[in-house]
Amino acid sequence: MKSSESDKPPTHDDLIKDLLSQARLLPEFFRAFVPEVLGFADFSAAEYLDKEHPRSGKRPRRSGDLLVKVKWQDRDTAFLIHIESQNRPETHALARIGEYALRDAIRYHMPVMPVLLLTYPKPETRQPGSLSWKFGKAAGIQVKCPVLHFRRMDPRPHLESANVAALALTALMKLRPEQQVDAIVSTLAEALRQRLTPAELDAASAFVRHYTPLEGEQLLQLERRVRMLSLEEPALAPMPQLLNPFVELGKLKGLEEGRSEGELAFALRLLERKFPGLAKTAEPKLRRLPEEKLLAFGEALLFFETEAECRRWLRDA
Repeated sequence: MKSSESDKPPTHDDLIKDLLSQARLLPEFFRAFVPEVLGFADFSAAEYLDKEHPRSGKRPRRSGDLLVKVKWQDRDTAFLIHIESQNRPETHALARIGEYALRDAIRYHMPVMPVLLLTYPKPETRQPGSLSWKFGKAAGIQVKCPVLHFRRMDPRPHLESANVAALALTALMKLRPEQQVDAIVSTLAEALRQRLTPAELDAASAFVRHYTPLEGEQLLQLERRVRMLSLEEPALAPMPQLLNPFVELGKLKGLEEGRSEGELAFALRLLERKFPGLAKTAEPKLRRLPEEKLLAFGEALLFFETEAECRRWLRDA
């Protein structure tokens, strides 16, 4: 039985194209990475154009690119967002995106500004943003555009922002294990706080899910943080429901045996930080608690102000 198109996993081009095809996320993308554009481009009536051109059998179709028409000083202009997803830098990337921009400009009768996204992880060498050919005083050709190589970027400013597009795209940057969890939690939390549409939320969550695969302890950290946020902020109450795609059933089964030990270690670390003098004597009592009680203790510990309150809780449990 042949699988349908919908059964196939999304490609890299699918994911990033879906993310930047969302009307509210596209301006946020520019705000984070090419803020100068917002000074002259009006995205309030952005229109996505069909940018496919006839190709010979030897020329690839540009299925990964986006062409977006906006207003610029009351006239139509366009931004060609070209996705470069090759495994290594392409020598002729700027010449190629210049060719695409000219083709689109001819087809749609408007100026086209190209933007080059580099999403490969290695090598991290810098890709020049301009190409210039001069033929003495007779002629010259120049291509210049923003080149965004995500692997070379510092993720910290974006992880600390409320920009959902930028938060999702940190998944392409060099993240430490704890920052991978931060990227997922912050993307989901901000999408809910800003009341994004289901399509916008799906696009952002699918992107971080694909590019930040988590393992054992990271999954447990993700679940704990989401659970605590959902209890603290009413707007984030739906967050736990969004975790299902992040935690596959196969991974969950493998985690069940170690989950209690992980919850115990987490509770002890919290206790050591807040009431270090109580941690050693409390450990035997914590070991006797079932998993749900350990979880409840971790949450209650956040609100204890004295060791006496903590002892009372353990005694009653």
